Amino acid sequence: MLKHVLYGFTAAAVLALGPAGMKDASAETYNLRYSDIGPPRGPRAAALKWWASELDKRSGGQLKIKFFWSQSLVKGKATLKAVGSGLADMGTIMGLYTPADLPIWNYSNTPFLIGDAWVGMRTWHEMRQKLPELRNETQKKNVKILFNNTTGPVQILGVNEPITSVADFKGKKIRASGGFTHLFKDLGAVPVKIGFGELYAAMDRGTVDATINYTPFVKSYKHYEVAKHVTIADMGQILGYGGGINLKLFNKMSKKLQDVLVKTSDEFHDVYAKNYITGSDQAKKDMIAGIDGKKVQFHVLSAKERGKWAAAAGRFTTEWLAKMESKGVDAAKIIGTFTETRRKYQNELKTKGYPWAR
Repeated sequence: MLKHVLYGFTAAAVLALGPAGMKDASAETYNLRYSDIGPPRGPRAAALKWWASELDKRSGGQLKIKFFWSQSLVKGKATLKAVGSGLADMGTIMGLYTPADLPIWNYSNTPFLIGDAWVGMRTWHEMRQKLPELRNETQKKNVKILFNNTTGPVQILGVNEPITSVADFKGKKIRASGGFTHLFKDLGAVPVKIGFGELYAAMDRGTVDATINYTPFVKSYKHYEVAKHVTIADMGQILGYGGGINLKLFNKMSKKLQDVLVKTSDEFHDVYAKNYITGSDQAKKDMIAGIDGKKVQFHVLSAKERGKWAAAAGRFTTEWLAKMESKGVDAAKIIGTFTETRRKYQNELKTKGYPWAR
């Protein structure tokens, strides 16, 4: 019974017993606890709700998701371990929180690597199918990644002043993560490590002067209440995170339910990308007009300045290559596969447009 409680099974799921008292796995009902890092609002949360609803419908009620939003079940930094141990059945796993465990996945967080949200998620989801090295990272932790996420294009949110040039970075305390930590340091800023969930309070208290951020999330996390400037810099994306499930739990499911999970999770990417792109445009309009009297001013980074920032970002890839090679990982193969896969989806977008607009 303890084992079934741990993985979220319901006792009522025992619908059929064979002659030897064996349970029919195809009749199992799963009440799955999903630990998420953010609140139940915004484009990603909307896509997760769609995903859960479709799983319930397509499985005939055998797959039911209960969300624990805003790290209410486990902290974001502990989600990989929690899902692997069964404390949470599923959860949103951030590669940035456990860089030593997920170094290959974290390459996807390289500044200026991919600009488009749909291309980014599709590229890294396919990378996982192509590269056993990438799958093995989470499988070693007893976790199967079902879908890839994205923050969308990385912008800079300034609390009281905008950052629109290299000169503006000097001495500024900027919350950053991944390759952006080194980038901002090299540009003269003082990087600060703060979890995204603690960012509102940090800006409100003046702990940071600015932060990397993402247009729709400035709205959904209500950061517009404590910060006044967004610089549209389009510095790549944080792509090294996604939805994972306890691997042993997944393997115990019937083939039918596994297929439902895999197929629905694949479709999640298109739903989330559409939500993100349309939600980003609307969030920008809303914040310029003002929400509850709070207005945000948007600034566009010049091509000349963006070129300077991009040039300074090369350090991340150089250091990542050296680190992977020291571990015996064929980093050149990984980058080659990435380049080929990214080109595939960039060309698809160029020739066919987004899937929901075809």
